[in-house]
Amino acid sequence: MRKKSNPILLLMLMLLVFLGGCGQSVSTSPPVQEKVDEEITPPPESATAAEQAVQESPPETEGEATEATETTETPEPSVPAAEHPPFEYPDAIRGIYVTSHSAGGAKFPELLNLVNTTDLNAMVIDIKDDHGWITYKRDDELASFSKPFMKDPKQILQTLSDNKIYPIARIVVFKDSVLAANSPHLSFKSGGQVWKNRRGEAFVNPFLKEVWEHNVAIAKEAAKMGFQEIQFDYVRFPEGFETRDKTLTYGMGAYTQADLEPRLVQEWEKQKEQWERKHQEIWAVARETQPPIEALANETSPISAPINNLTAAPPKPQYDSVAARVTAVTDFVEYAKKELEPYNVKVSVDIFGYTATLPEAPGIGQNFLKISSHVDVICSMIYPSHWGPGYFKIAKPDVEPYRLVQEYAKMENEKLSQLENPPISRPWIQDFTAPWLGKGNYIPYGKREVELQIKALNEAGIKEFLVWNAGNNYTPNVDYTP
Repeated sequence: MRKKSNPILLLMLMLLVFLGGCGQSVSTSPPVQEKVDEEITPPPESATAAEQAVQESPPETEGEATEATETTETPEPSVPAAEHPPFEYPDAIRGIYVTSHSAGGAKFPELLNLVNTTDLNAMVIDIKDDHGWITYKRDDELASFSKPFMKDPKQILQTLSDNKIYPIARIVVFKDSVLAANSPHLSFKSGGQVWKNRRGEAFVNPFLKEVWEHNVAIAKEAAKMGFQEIQFDYVRFPEGFETRDKTLTYGMGAYTQADLEPRLVQEWEKQKEQWERKHQEIWAVARETQPPIEALANETSPISAPINNLTAAPPKPQYDSVAARVTAVTDFVEYAKKELEPYNVKVSVDIFGYTATLPEAPGIGQNFLKISSHVDVICSMIYPSHWGPGYFKIAKPDVEPYRLVQEYAKMENEKLSQLENPPISRPWIQDFTAPWLGKGNYIPYGKREVELQIKALNEAGIKEFLVWNAGNNYTPNVDYTP
Protein backbone atom coordinates (compact mmCIF):
# COMPACT_ATOMS: atom_id res chain seq x y z
CA MET A 1 0.00 0.00 0.00
CA ARG A 2 1.42 3.26 -1.09
CA LYS A 3 1.95 5.90 1.49
CA LYS A 4 0.03 9.13 0.85
CA SER A 5 2.21 12.20 0.38
CA ASN A 6 1.97 15.02 2.90
CA PRO A 7 1.06 18.19 0.92
CA ILE A 8 2.33 20.56 3.63
CA LEU A 9 5.76 18.91 3.68
CA LEU A 10 6.04 19.07 -0.11
CA LEU A 11 5.16 22.76 -0.12
CA MET A 12 7.87 23.55 2.45
CA LEU A 13 10.54 21.63 0.46
CA MET A 14 9.65 23.47 -2.76
CA LEU A 15 9.86 26.85 -1.00
CA LEU A 16 13.37 26.06 0.36
CA VAL A 17 14.63 25.08 -3.11
CA PHE A 18 13.23 28.25 -4.67
CA LEU A 19 14.81 30.57 -2.06
CA GLY A 20 18.17 28.85 -2.40
CA GLY A 21 18.16 29.34 -6.17
CA CYS A 22 17.29 33.06 -5.88
CA GLY A 23 20.13 33.65 -3.47
CA GLN A 24 22.59 32.02 -5.86
CA SER A 25 21.55 34.18 -8.81
CA VAL A 26 22.02 37.43 -6.79
CA SER A 27 25.46 36.48 -5.56
CA THR A 28 26.78 35.55 -9.01
CA SER A 29 26.06 38.76 -10.92
CA PRO A 30 28.23 39.14 -14.05
CA PRO A 31 31.55 40.94 -13.44
CA VAL A 32 30.87 43.32 -16.33
CA GLN A 33 27.84 44.65 -14.49
CA GLU A 34 29.97 45.26 -11.39
CA LYS A 35 32.44 47.39 -13.44
CA VAL A 36 29.66 49.50 -14.88
CA ASP A 37 28.17 50.07 -11.45
CA GLU A 38 31.55 51.31 -10.19
CA GLU A 39 32.18 53.70 -13.09
CA ILE A 40 28.80 55.36 -13.38
CA THR A 41 28.18 57.91 -10.64
CA PRO A 42 24.54 59.01 -10.43
CA PRO A 43 23.94 62.77 -10.18
CA PRO A 44 23.09 64.15 -6.75
CA GLU A 45 19.43 64.28 -5.87
CA SER A 46 19.43 68.07 -5.96
CA ALA A 47 20.93 68.28 -9.45
CA THR A 48 18.87 70.00 -12.11
CA ALA A 49 18.08 68.35 -15.42
CA ALA A 50 20.73 70.48 -17.11
CA GLU A 51 23.35 69.47 -14.54
CA GLN A 52 22.43 65.80 -14.96
CA ALA A 53 22.81 66.13 -18.71
CA VAL A 54 26.31 67.50 -18.25
CA GLN A 55 27.21 64.74 -15.80
CA GLU A 56 25.81 61.89 -17.91
CA SER A 57 26.97 63.05 -21.36
CA PRO A 58 30.37 61.86 -22.67
CA PRO A 59 33.11 64.44 -23.36
CA GLU A 60 32.77 66.19 -26.73
CA THR A 61 36.46 65.79 -27.49
CA GLU A 62 39.07 63.25 -26.51
CA GLY A 63 40.80 64.12 -23.28
CA GLU A 64 38.22 66.73 -22.21
CA ALA A 65 37.82 66.84 -18.43
CA THR A 66 34.49 65.90 -16.87
CA GLU A 67 33.52 65.84 -13.20
CA ALA A 68 31.08 62.93 -13.60
CA THR A 69 33.62 60.10 -14.06
CA GLU A 70 36.20 59.33 -11.44
CA THR A 71 38.47 57.66 -14.01
CA THR A 72 38.87 60.77 -16.25
CA GLU A 73 42.48 61.94 -16.26
CA THR A 74 43.53 65.58 -16.04
CA PRO A 75 44.54 66.80 -19.53
CA GLU A 76 48.18 67.58 -20.18
CA PRO A 77 49.09 71.29 -19.92
CA SER A 78 49.58 73.15 -23.21
CA VAL A 79 53.20 73.82 -22.35
CA PRO A 80 55.30 71.33 -20.36
CA ALA A 81 56.51 72.70 -17.05
CA ALA A 82 59.96 74.16 -17.52
CA GLU A 83 62.79 72.97 -15.36
CA HIS A 84 64.00 76.10 -13.66
CA PRO A 85 64.63 77.30 -10.12
CA PRO A 86 61.61 78.33 -8.00
CA PHE A 87 60.57 81.93 -7.44
CA GLU A 88 57.96 83.65 -5.31
CA TYR A 89 56.28 86.98 -5.98
CA PRO A 90 57.46 89.41 -3.27
CA ASP A 91 55.19 91.54 -1.08
CA ALA A 92 55.71 94.29 -3.69
CA ILE A 93 58.21 94.52 -6.56
CA ARG A 94 61.06 96.99 -5.98
CA GLY A 95 63.47 96.45 -8.82
CA ILE A 96 66.37 97.80 -10.85
CA TYR A 97 67.21 97.67 -14.54
CA VAL A 98 70.17 95.43 -15.48
CA THR A 99 71.72 95.33 -18.95
CA SER A 100 72.76 91.98 -20.40
CA HIS A 101 76.39 93.13 -20.27
CA SER A 102 76.03 93.79 -16.53
CA ALA A 103 74.20 90.52 -15.92
CA GLY A 104 76.81 88.55 -17.83
CA GLY A 105 79.85 90.47 -16.67
CA ALA A 106 81.91 91.67 -13.74
CA LYS A 107 79.26 94.15 -12.57
CA PHE A 108 76.74 91.47 -11.65
CA PRO A 109 78.14 90.71 -8.15
CA GLU A 110 77.98 94.43 -7.33
CA LEU A 111 74.31 94.63 -8.38
CA LEU A 112 73.55 91.41 -6.55
CA ASN A 113 75.03 92.90 -3.39
CA LEU A 114 73.00 96.10 -3.86
CA VAL A 115 69.76 94.12 -3.94
CA ASN A 116 70.74 91.84 -1.07
CA THR A 117 71.72 94.71 1.24
CA THR A 118 68.62 96.87 0.60
CA ASP A 119 64.87 96.42 0.31
CA LEU A 120 65.17 95.85 -3.43
CA ASN A 121 63.96 92.43 -4.56
CA ALA A 122 63.81 92.28 -8.38
CA MET A 123 65.91 92.69 -11.52
CA VAL A 124 64.69 93.63 -15.01
CA ILE A 125 67.24 92.02 -17.35
CA ASP A 126 67.59 92.62 -21.09
CA ILE A 127 66.68 89.49 -23.05
CA LYS A 128 66.19 91.43 -26.30
CA ASP A 129 68.04 94.71 -26.14
CA ASP A 130 67.59 98.16 -27.66
CA HIS A 131 69.40 97.12 -30.86
CA GLY A 132 67.26 94.03 -31.30
CA TRP A 133 69.80 91.40 -30.22
CA ILE A 134 68.72 88.39 -28.19
CA THR A 135 71.29 88.68 -25.44
CA TYR A 136 72.33 85.03 -25.10
CA LYS A 137 73.43 82.63 -27.82
CA ARG A 138 70.80 80.45 -29.45
CA ASP A 139 71.28 77.53 -31.86
CA ASP A 140 67.82 77.48 -33.46
CA GLU A 141 66.01 79.66 -36.00
CA LEU A 142 66.69 82.66 -33.74
CA ALA A 143 70.45 82.11 -33.81
CA SER A 144 71.17 84.89 -36.33
CA PHE A 145 69.45 87.36 -33.99
CA SER A 146 71.48 86.41 -30.92
CA LYS A 147 74.75 87.45 -29.26
CA PRO A 148 76.43 85.82 -26.23
CA PHE A 149 76.33 88.87 -23.95
CA MET A 150 75.19 86.50 -21.20
CA LYS A 151 77.17 83.27 -21.41
CA ASP A 152 74.92 81.29 -19.06
CA PRO A 153 71.49 82.86 -18.45
CA LYS A 154 70.25 79.73 -16.67
CA GLN A 155 73.00 80.07 -14.09
CA ILE A 156 72.06 83.74 -13.66
CA LEU A 157 68.47 82.67 -12.96
CA GLN A 158 69.69 80.07 -10.47
CA THR A 159 71.68 82.77 -8.68
CA LEU A 160 68.63 85.03 -8.56
CA SER A 161 66.54 82.19 -7.16
CA ASP A 162 69.15 81.41 -4.51
CA ASN A 163 69.04 85.07 -3.44
CA LYS A 164 65.23 85.34 -3.66
CA ILE A 165 65.41 87.99 -6.39
CA TYR A 166 62.43 88.12 -8.76
CA PRO A 167 63.50 87.93 -12.46
CA ILE A 168 61.81 90.02 -15.16
CA ALA A 169 62.77 89.67 -18.84
CA ARG A 170 62.85 92.97 -20.75
CA ILE A 171 62.08 92.66 -24.45
CA VAL A 172 62.41 95.74 -26.67
CA VAL A 173 59.76 95.21 -29.33
CA PHE A 174 59.43 97.65 -32.24
CA LYS A 175 62.78 99.45 -31.94
CA ASP A 176 64.83 96.79 -33.70
CA SER A 177 67.75 97.62 -35.98
CA VAL A 178 68.76 93.94 -36.18
CA LEU A 179 65.44 92.65 -37.55
CA ALA A 180 65.11 95.70 -39.81
CA ALA A 181 68.51 94.99 -41.39
CA ASN A 182 67.77 91.27 -41.67
CA SER A 183 64.27 91.75 -43.12
CA PRO A 184 63.88 95.26 -44.57
CA HIS A 185 60.32 94.50 -45.70
CA LEU A 186 59.34 94.43 -42.01
CA SER A 187 60.58 97.98 -41.42
CA PHE A 188 59.83 101.50 -42.60
CA LYS A 189 61.65 102.68 -45.73
CA SER A 190 62.72 106.03 -47.08
CA GLY A 191 64.12 106.25 -50.59
CA GLY A 192 64.24 102.47 -50.80
CA GLN A 193 66.42 102.18 -47.69
CA VAL A 194 65.54 101.26 -44.11
CA TRP A 195 64.56 104.49 -42.36
CA LYS A 196 66.45 105.44 -39.19
CA ASN A 197 65.84 108.17 -36.64
CA ARG A 198 68.39 110.84 -35.83
CA ARG A 199 70.11 108.48 -33.38
CA GLY A 200 70.61 105.91 -36.13
CA GLU A 201 67.96 103.54 -34.75
CA ALA A 202 65.62 101.58 -37.00
CA PHE A 203 62.09 100.49 -36.11
CA VAL A 204 60.09 97.55 -37.39
CA ASN A 205 56.45 97.80 -38.39
CA PRO A 206 53.77 97.24 -35.68
CA PHE A 207 51.18 96.66 -38.42
CA LEU A 208 52.78 93.35 -39.41
CA LYS A 209 52.00 90.16 -37.50
CA GLU A 210 55.33 88.61 -38.53
CA VAL A 211 57.00 91.21 -36.29
CA TRP A 212 54.67 90.29 -33.42
CA GLU A 213 55.48 86.59 -33.81
CA HIS A 214 59.24 87.24 -33.76
CA ASN A 215 59.03 89.05 -30.42
CA VAL A 216 56.57 86.66 -28.81
CA ALA A 217 58.75 83.70 -29.81
CA ILE A 218 61.63 85.32 -27.89
CA ALA A 219 59.30 85.94 -24.93
CA LYS A 220 58.23 82.29 -24.85
CA GLU A 221 61.84 81.15 -24.70
CA ALA A 222 62.48 83.51 -21.78
CA ALA A 223 59.44 82.13 -19.99
CA LYS A 224 60.58 78.54 -20.53
CA MET A 225 64.00 79.49 -19.18
CA GLY A 226 62.44 80.59 -15.89
CA PHE A 227 61.74 84.31 -16.06
CA GLN A 228 58.59 85.02 -14.06
CA GLU A 229 57.50 88.07 -16.01
CA ILE A 230 57.86 89.35 -19.56
CA GLN A 231 58.18 93.12 -19.82
CA PHE A 232 57.67 94.58 -23.29
CA ASP A 233 59.32 97.94 -23.99
CA TYR A 234 59.08 100.22 -27.05
CA VAL A 235 55.57 98.97 -27.75
CA ARG A 236 54.95 101.84 -30.09
CA PHE A 237 55.65 103.55 -33.38
CA PRO A 238 58.67 105.87 -33.63
CA GLU A 239 58.30 109.23 -31.92
CA GLY A 240 56.89 111.88 -34.25
CA PHE A 241 55.52 109.27 -36.63
CA GLU A 242 52.48 111.42 -37.31
CA THR A 243 54.76 113.82 -39.24
CA ARG A 244 56.24 111.15 -41.51
CA ASP A 245 53.52 108.53 -41.86
CA LYS A 246 52.68 109.87 -45.34
CA THR A 247 56.29 109.98 -46.60
CA LEU A 248 57.65 106.61 -45.45
CA THR A 249 56.94 103.37 -47.27
CA TYR A 250 55.54 100.45 -45.26
CA GLY A 251 52.87 97.75 -45.26
CA MET A 252 49.55 98.11 -43.46
CA GLY A 253 48.90 94.42 -42.85
CA ALA A 254 45.36 93.95 -41.54
CA TYR A 255 44.98 97.67 -40.78
CA THR A 256 43.91 99.09 -44.13
CA GLN A 257 40.64 101.00 -44.19
CA ALA A 258 38.88 98.08 -45.90
CA ASP A 259 40.03 95.68 -43.18
CA LEU A 260 39.83 97.82 -40.06
CA GLU A 261 36.83 100.12 -40.49
CA PRO A 262 34.15 97.36 -40.31
CA ARG A 263 35.80 96.07 -37.16
CA LEU A 264 35.86 99.52 -35.55
CA VAL A 265 32.18 100.00 -36.33
CA GLN A 266 31.31 96.60 -34.91
CA GLU A 267 33.15 97.38 -31.66
CA TRP A 268 31.44 100.79 -31.51
CA GLU A 269 28.01 99.17 -31.85
CA LYS A 270 28.75 96.97 -28.82
CA GLN A 271 29.91 100.01 -26.82
CA LYS A 272 26.83 101.95 -27.83
CA GLU A 273 24.56 99.11 -26.77
CA GLN A 274 26.25 99.01 -23.35
CA TRP A 275 25.96 102.80 -23.08
CA GLU A 276 22.25 102.72 -23.90
CA ARG A 277 21.59 99.97 -21.35
CA LYS A 278 23.46 101.87 -18.65
CA HIS A 279 21.66 105.13 -19.31
CA GLN A 280 18.25 103.51 -19.44
CA GLU A 281 18.94 102.33 -15.90
CA ILE A 282 19.99 105.84 -14.86
CA TRP A 283 16.83 107.36 -16.35
CA ALA A 284 14.69 104.74 -14.65
CA VAL A 285 16.15 105.70 -11.27
CA ALA A 286 15.67 109.39 -12.11
CA ARG A 287 11.99 108.94 -12.85
CA GLU A 288 11.51 107.21 -9.50
CA THR A 289 13.37 109.80 -7.44
CA GLN A 290 12.67 113.20 -9.01
CA PRO A 291 9.91 115.43 -7.52
CA PRO A 292 6.58 115.81 -9.35
CA ILE A 293 6.36 118.41 -12.12
CA GLU A 294 4.32 120.82 -9.96
CA ALA A 295 7.10 120.93 -7.38
CA LEU A 296 9.61 121.85 -10.08
CA ALA A 297 7.61 124.81 -11.42
CA ASN A 298 9.64 127.35 -9.47
CA GLU A 299 13.02 125.58 -9.81
CA THR A 300 15.70 127.49 -11.68
CA SER A 301 18.45 124.83 -11.49
CA PRO A 302 18.43 121.47 -13.28
CA ILE A 303 17.68 118.22 -11.51
CA SER A 304 20.70 116.84 -9.66
CA ALA A 305 22.00 113.29 -9.62
CA PRO A 306 21.46 110.75 -10.98
CA ILE A 307 20.77 112.72 -14.18
CA ASN A 308 24.20 114.30 -13.79
CA ASN A 309 25.69 110.83 -14.23
CA LEU A 310 24.72 110.86 -17.89
CA THR A 311 27.58 110.94 -20.36
CA ALA A 312 27.66 111.46 -24.08
CA ALA A 313 27.21 108.42 -26.27
CA PRO A 314 30.45 107.09 -27.77
CA PRO A 315 30.97 108.75 -31.15
CA LYS A 316 30.94 106.59 -34.25
CA PRO A 317 34.56 105.88 -35.16
CA GLN A 318 36.18 107.15 -38.31
CA TYR A 319 39.05 105.28 -39.87
CA ASP A 320 42.26 107.28 -39.96
CA SER A 321 45.96 106.71 -39.44
CA VAL A 322 45.72 107.37 -35.69
CA ALA A 323 42.98 104.75 -35.23
CA ALA A 324 45.07 102.28 -37.22
CA ARG A 325 48.19 102.87 -35.11
CA VAL A 326 46.39 102.70 -31.77
CA THR A 327 44.56 99.52 -32.77
CA ALA A 328 47.72 97.82 -34.02
CA VAL A 329 49.69 98.55 -30.83
CA THR A 330 46.79 97.46 -28.61
CA ASP A 331 46.29 94.31 -30.69
CA PHE A 332 49.93 93.33 -30.26
CA VAL A 333 49.66 93.58 -26.48
CA GLU A 334 46.46 91.53 -26.46
CA TYR A 335 48.04 88.94 -28.77
CA ALA A 336 51.20 88.65 -26.66
CA LYS A 337 49.21 88.26 -23.43
CA LYS A 338 47.10 85.48 -24.92
CA GLU A 339 50.09 83.65 -26.41
CA LEU A 340 51.94 83.71 -23.09
CA GLU A 341 49.04 82.49 -20.94
CA PRO A 342 50.10 78.79 -21.08
CA TYR A 343 53.53 79.73 -19.72
CA ASN A 344 52.24 81.03 -16.37
CA VAL A 345 54.11 84.35 -16.54
CA LYS A 346 52.98 87.88 -15.85
CA VAL A 347 52.98 90.34 -18.74
CA SER A 348 53.93 93.99 -18.30
CA VAL A 349 54.34 96.90 -20.71
CA ASP A 350 56.48 100.02 -20.40
CA ILE A 351 54.60 103.11 -21.52
CA PHE A 352 55.29 106.83 -21.70
CA GLY A 353 53.93 108.55 -18.58
CA TYR A 354 52.35 111.35 -20.58
CA THR A 355 50.06 108.90 -22.42
CA ALA A 356 48.03 108.61 -19.22
CA THR A 357 47.28 112.33 -19.45
CA LEU A 358 45.82 112.04 -22.98
CA PRO A 359 42.96 110.10 -24.55
CA GLU A 360 45.71 108.55 -26.69
CA ALA A 361 49.12 109.45 -28.08
CA PRO A 362 48.37 109.90 -31.79
CA GLY A 363 51.86 109.55 -33.23
CA ILE A 364 53.21 106.56 -31.34
CA GLY A 365 49.87 104.73 -31.10
CA GLN A 366 49.71 104.24 -27.33
CA ASN A 367 46.37 104.36 -25.52
CA PHE A 368 46.95 104.05 -21.79
CA LEU A 369 43.64 102.45 -20.86
CA LYS A 370 43.50 100.08 -23.82
CA ILE A 371 47.00 98.79 -23.16
CA SER A 372 46.34 98.60 -19.40
CA SER A 373 43.29 96.42 -19.99
CA HIS A 374 45.45 93.67 -21.52
CA VAL A 375 48.37 93.41 -19.06
CA ASP A 376 49.06 92.25 -15.53
CA VAL A 377 51.34 95.21 -14.80
CA ILE A 378 51.56 98.69 -16.33
CA CYS A 379 54.94 100.41 -16.04
CA SER A 380 54.70 104.12 -16.75
CA MET A 381 58.03 105.83 -17.31
CA ILE A 382 57.55 108.88 -15.11
CA TYR A 383 61.11 110.19 -14.91
CA PRO A 384 60.82 113.89 -13.91
CA SER A 385 63.38 114.77 -16.60
CA HIS A 386 61.02 113.48 -19.32
CA TRP A 387 58.21 115.98 -18.73
CA GLY A 388 58.07 119.31 -20.50
CA PRO A 389 57.97 122.69 -18.72
CA GLY A 390 54.54 123.41 -17.27
CA TYR A 391 53.28 119.83 -17.09
CA PHE A 392 51.03 119.51 -14.04
CA LYS A 393 51.63 123.28 -13.69
CA ILE A 394 55.23 122.59 -12.66
CA ALA A 395 57.61 125.02 -14.36
CA LYS A 396 60.67 122.76 -14.09
CA PRO A 397 59.58 119.15 -13.47
CA ASP A 398 63.08 117.71 -13.01
CA VAL A 399 63.72 120.13 -10.16
CA GLU A 400 60.63 118.94 -8.23
CA PRO A 401 60.65 115.10 -8.26
CA TYR A 402 58.28 114.70 -5.30
CA ARG A 403 55.61 117.04 -6.66
CA LEU A 404 55.87 115.66 -10.21
CA VAL A 405 55.40 112.05 -9.09
CA GLN A 406 52.66 113.08 -6.66
CA GLU A 407 50.65 114.77 -9.41
CA TYR A 408 51.17 111.92 -11.83
CA ALA A 409 50.10 109.31 -9.27
CA LYS A 410 46.83 111.15 -8.59
CA MET A 411 46.05 111.25 -12.27
CA GLU A 412 47.00 107.61 -12.92
CA ASN A 413 44.92 106.36 -9.99
CA GLU A 414 41.90 108.16 -11.39
CA LYS A 415 42.56 106.77 -14.86
CA LEU A 416 42.98 103.16 -13.76
CA SER A 417 39.83 103.38 -11.62
CA GLN A 418 37.89 103.44 -14.90
CA LEU A 419 38.87 99.82 -15.55
CA GLU A 420 36.90 96.95 -14.07
CA ASN A 421 40.09 94.92 -13.54
CA PRO A 422 43.00 97.37 -13.43
CA PRO A 423 46.57 96.06 -13.62
CA ILE A 424 49.24 96.52 -10.98
CA SER A 425 50.85 99.94 -11.27
CA ARG A 426 54.65 99.72 -11.19
CA PRO A 427 56.21 102.97 -12.49
CA TRP A 428 59.79 103.50 -13.57
CA ILE A 429 61.51 106.22 -11.52
CA GLN A 430 64.70 108.19 -12.12
CA ASP A 431 68.14 107.54 -10.66
CA PHE A 432 70.20 109.63 -13.08
CA THR A 433 71.00 113.28 -13.67
CA ALA A 434 69.76 115.06 -16.82
CA PRO A 435 72.23 117.84 -17.71
CA TRP A 436 70.91 117.95 -21.29
CA LEU A 437 67.93 119.92 -19.95
CA GLY A 438 70.19 122.94 -19.52
CA LYS A 439 71.36 124.96 -16.56
CA GLY A 440 68.62 125.75 -14.07
CA ASN A 441 66.26 123.11 -15.51
CA TYR A 442 67.72 120.10 -13.73
CA ILE A 443 69.29 119.09 -10.43
CA PRO A 444 71.77 116.35 -9.57
CA TYR A 445 69.89 113.18 -8.62
CA GLY A 446 70.96 111.14 -5.63
CA LYS A 447 69.63 109.55 -2.46
CA ARG A 448 67.20 112.37 -1.61
CA GLU A 449 65.66 112.62 -5.08
CA VAL A 450 65.15 108.86 -5.45
CA GLU A 451 63.56 108.60 -2.01
CA LEU A 452 61.24 111.54 -2.72
CA GLN A 453 59.87 109.77 -5.80
CA ILE A 454 59.27 106.58 -3.83
CA LYS A 455 57.64 108.54 -1.01
CA ALA A 456 55.20 110.20 -3.43
CA LEU A 457 54.24 106.82 -4.89
CA ASN A 458 53.75 105.25 -1.47
CA GLU A 459 51.53 108.10 -0.32
CA ALA A 460 49.33 107.52 -3.39
CA GLY A 461 49.00 103.83 -2.58
CA ILE A 462 51.43 102.69 -5.30
CA LYS A 463 53.79 100.25 -3.59
CA GLU A 464 55.72 98.87 -6.57
CA PHE A 465 58.38 100.63 -8.62
CA LEU A 466 61.42 100.08 -10.84
CA VAL A 467 64.56 102.21 -10.78
CA TRP A 468 66.26 103.20 -14.05
CA ASN A 469 69.87 104.02 -14.64
CA ALA A 470 71.04 103.15 -18.17
CA GLY A 471 74.58 102.32 -17.03
CA ASN A 472 73.36 100.47 -13.91
CA ASN A 473 75.25 102.91 -11.66
CA TYR A 474 72.77 103.18 -8.81
CA THR A 475 72.94 105.62 -5.93
CA PRO A 476 74.23 103.95 -2.73
CA ASN A 477 72.50 104.02 0.66
CA VAL A 478 69.02 104.69 -0.71
CA ASP A 479 66.12 103.74 1.56
CA TYR A 480 63.80 101.95 -0.88
CA THR A 481 60.98 101.78 1.69
CA PRO A 482 60.92 105.33 3.09
